[in-house]
Amino acid sequence: MSVDEILRDILSRRDPHGYYVIPALAEAADEVEKLGIDGVKIDFAGDTVFIKVRSRNAVSKIVRHLARLNLLAVSGEREG
Repeated sequence: MSVDEILRDILSRRDPHGYYVIPALAEAADEVEKLGIDGVKIDFAGDTVFIKVRSRNAVSKIVRHLARLNLLAVSGEREG
């Protein structure tokens, strides 16, 4: 999956509270904090973190940054 496809997939849905959810490896939490983006929530779940944000622009910045560092937790193949 390309970064644009991942971004489009993440932006195509929100959680029940209106957040876009970005799945990433646990190491990504520090990188997201370094970006200094307001309104970011990080939920840890084992080796994965779920980065939640409401802004589409923030999602784009975070996804592109984490993709460069290979820290996104997304599958390479899409089912269906």
